[in-house]
Amino acid sequence: MAAACHRRSIETLGLRYNPPPVKAVLSLMRMAAMIGENADKKDRYKYALFLAMDANFRLKSKERGIRDTPLGNGWSYFVPSRPFKEHVSNYVHQPEMNMCESKHRAVDHANIRGNDKLAANGVGGVNCSRHALNRKIGFGDLQRGEKYCNMDYFVLSTLHDVEITTLYLSYDIACQWFVNLPSRIEEYPLRLQVNPNLVVIVAVPKLHLVGHGPKCQTKYSLNYIPGSARTCGESIEQIWSGQNAVSMSTREMSPGCRQDTLDDHLGAWNFRKVVGLGKQLMALLREAISMKTKHKIQFDELSASRLPADIKKWNDMVLAWHADNTRPDPYSMPPSQGSSLAKVKLALAKEESEDATAGVLSPHEMSASTFLSAGLDLEDQQRVLQASAATASSKSTVQAADLQQKRIALRHRIENWRKIQAVYMPGVSASLQDRNPSDDGTSEPANAELSQLFLPSSLPLSARTSALLGLSVKEHRLRLAQAEDCLRQLRRHLRIRLTLWQYKLSSVSGQRATTRTRSYIDRFNEKIQQYARKYRAARAALLLLDPGGKWVNRFQVLNGTDIRGPQRDDGEHLNGKSRESEGRRELTWIWRVAIAADAEDSSEEQDGEGFVSFPSPDFLNLPPSDMRVEWVKSKARAERWDEEVTLVAEEMRRTLAFLEWRAKWWEGQVHRRSLVVGDIQPPQVRPATADLFSGLRAYALKQAAIQHALARRFAVLWVPFLSNHTLLPEVCTEWASVVAAAKPGRMRTSTVRDRTPASLPRLSRPQLADEFDKLDQLDELSDLDNSDLDNIQNGEDEDIYEDLLDDVMDPASA
Repeated sequence: MAAACHRRSIETLGLRYNPPPVKAVLSLMRMAAMIGENADKKDRYKYALFLAMDANFRLKSKERGIRDTPLGNGWSYFVPSRPFKEHVSNYVHQPEMNMCESKHRAVDHANIRGNDKLAANGVGGVNCSRHALNRKIGFGDLQRGEKYCNMDYFVLSTLHDVEITTLYLSYDIACQWFVNLPSRIEEYPLRLQVNPNLVVIVAVPKLHLVGHGPKCQTKYSLNYIPGSARTCGESIEQIWSGQNAVSMSTREMSPGCRQDTLDDHLGAWNFRKVVGLGKQLMALLREAISMKTKHKIQFDELSASRLPADIKKWNDMVLAWHADNTRPDPYSMPPSQGSSLAKVKLALAKEESEDATAGVLSPHEMSASTFLSAGLDLEDQQRVLQASAATASSKSTVQAADLQQKRIALRHRIENWRKIQAVYMPGVSASLQDRNPSDDGTSEPANAELSQLFLPSSLPLSARTSALLGLSVKEHRLRLAQAEDCLRQLRRHLRIRLTLWQYKLSSVSGQRATTRTRSYIDRFNEKIQQYARKYRAARAALLLLDPGGKWVNRFQVLNGTDIRGPQRDDGEHLNGKSRESEGRRELTWIWRVAIAADAEDSSEEQDGEGFVSFPSPDFLNLPPSDMRVEWVKSKARAERWDEEVTLVAEEMRRTLAFLEWRAKWWEGQVHRRSLVVGDIQPPQVRPATADLFSGLRAYALKQAAIQHALARRFAVLWVPFLSNHTLLPEVCTEWASVVAAAKPGRMRTSTVRDRTPASLPRLSRPQLADEFDKLDQLDELSDLDNSDLDNIQNGEDEDIYEDLLDDVMDPASA
């Protein structure tokens, strides 16, 4: 089995065309990354290399006392065994400091102790974070966990001969792994050195970033790093899901056989990804163009609503932070500095104290502001009791008795408050009747939670603008602060709920712990609803007190869909398909409103229609910090989608160029092995026999035809769309004839004979069949009949390689 996999790898990479003995390392071609040395700095990302690295602890290997050698040691995806083991033994004791606030699993695995029963407790690797293609000599075993020296070796090995200027590298613990990487590289041998001018930009994959501390949330976020486009950085997790299926089998194998098997599976993964690039890149470009337009419009609308001076200041702040991350972070929301309800109460108490000093005494020992504050507290208690009474039918007898006692206690507090209300609102007190719906003349007591308190906001305008003018102004200030407090508490509890959900999904297991965590979440859900009801009541009072005030722009209508967390969707859908990504999300208005200032103006005046012109707190006029946060995030979303359009189009161009180059490379392999001519033989070179030469030529031409066919299929799929959106005009012109010649329903444009060098002789049918069988490479064509082989021999069937592609790209149709 291992020998068959090894032979297939040699043939697929063209090593059979090298004169023996075979010494070359497998050159695993990649379709992305050009050098781009002469490109502008802002366009360097188009020619950058995007990599992701991670470890998989399911791909273990048992210690069986077998010391065999892999057949293709260091030729493919796994690093050479001997140099790698020497490296690990020399640097395994390097210090590894955890400087991140997260408790990520990779940190715990970095220093786990070795297990005598395991030869390897996992596999680490590197792949392309754009297309999930595995990197050459970028994988290896982990002996003692996810040690830095292991992961360093994998990424430096695959980068050793790469000629690029910019590298985007994502790793789930990049925030701590990258800190001392330059100093560690200085200690490594020459074979692990990289271009000293290489610009390395590290990031944490988007899904893993949630588990990091606040310091990492912006600095290492791919959503805010210029040039990262819409890269998620989680591509390495995709290949682990594909390799986990063989983990139970490979853990029982000998080390050499296991490495050859994993190499073969990693190569099969790459092949499937390559043939699927046509639809994958097409889908990415369609979405990117649509989202680019959408977020550009949203960003322009948001910018138009702000002052030019604010825009310039925020943009300068973004540029400064990207140049130096120690500068103030424009993406982080500052702590709230708003006027809380407690601060407003204190301000009113000071004003009343100053009035008393001036000889203006309060008609009661309880001041007017304290009276109104007590009324707001009673109103809040009524809302809580109403929510509790709504579920009374499902309560036990004990709970029902407790509810009744709370009603009685609330009734006493309301009656005491009524006595003070008679002092400050005598007209209301004289005509006051308890309008409880259950009060129909029977002896049944009224429900205290349904009693109307008749605060100034609930009275007619004529009553408020005469004797109760002072109370109305004070209630207005208290209601503004109450609404501000509710928004602040809503945001706070939504953040707490999001944290609880993340903790439940990542760290909680077992029925007992899950039930306990769920009870905490339910408790915070109820608090969130309480603050939502309190906010709606405050806003309704403000509409009656000051219907045309500036507060309307800040305190908007609160719908159920607005009560969402700041970091995409939280709750049950945190892990579901409906989860909204950072690049697609739209913040609800509760996260976009301004942060309140402390300044308040106590003056008031009356307009011509009898309405009181209430003071306008400064927070309704100043440019808020959290609007700055939303503006810079909106800017980042628009820029990342714009980069995605550019990058995907460039990847399409490079893919077509690579496939054409690869086809010509295969055609150039035909004469690598010479025929026997008389007694003339180059020294130390074993020439090919006529049969072997014919078989090698057949295989090379078949591989070249597949590369050409893939390029034609991709061009026919991409070029019309690119042309409609005026992207890559040179590529569209180059492939226009191919697209125009494509048959309806089939993506074929030219015959195999058109792509075959004229200098190559035709293949004999017996040689074709025999050598295909010897090479054991055309199992997918085992059903071909004699007429098909005749057509291949004569070059008359242009469809045979297209049919092969149909089978490869869509096995279900075969």
